[in-house]
Amino acid sequence: MGLHVAQMTGTEEIRQIYDTVTVNGARALGLTGYGIEVGCQADMVVLQAGDVHDAIRLRPARLFVIRGGKVIAKTAPVVSHLSIEGKDFSVDFLHPVVG
Repeated sequence: MGLHVAQMTGTEEIRQIYDTVTVNGARALGLTGYGIEVGCQADMVVLQAGDVHDAIRLRPARLFVIRGGKVIAKTAPVVSHLSIEGKDFSVDFLHPVVG
């Protein structure tokens, strides 16, 4: 909602907001060992999103919550089923599948 209220819905602005709640948020909190690199703490949330923009705009499912390199919570991917003109589609918002 804040993105829309502040009229920050451009491609670069969405990327900046994503960095604000990830990299810059960790920096502001003074967290050490943050990031996805060897030697880091491996605390992360894996979202069902194809890119940064979908992570912000879709309110995607949290597929995995990982702390200290161990999965502590997981959720099945959300799949929508569509039928258009006699053709059935399953869409998981990450990889569309025709079936």
